[in-house]
Amino acid sequence: MYERGVIVVVADPFGHTPRRPYLILSDSSHPFAGNQYIALGISTKEYSDSLPLAGAYETGTIDRESFVSPWAIVSLMDSDIERAVAQVTSEFTDSAAARQTRYVE
Repeated sequence: MYERGVIVVVADPFGHTPRRPYLILSDSSHPFAGNQYIALGISTKEYSDSLPLAGAYETGTIDRESFVSPWAIVSLMDSDIERAVAQVTSEFTDSAAARQTRYVE
């Protein structure tokens, strides 16, 4: 099971790129923890409500300047995840989750 705050690489479900990184928001309380994850998309494009990843890494990194898109909410299946590449701080993850809720309230 991937932990909350881990950045994983997955085949892009929208078919735009071969692979795309995502920030996992869900934790072990998810009803299908370990099999399915709630995550946010990560992009190299910065938008007004994007969250820059610079300075948020605890381990690992993404090789290009990247930004979490809090409106890009996806459900990922464990079988589609290729690998984990980084872990961000719990403070960053909490901030991304809080910002994400503005799009679904």
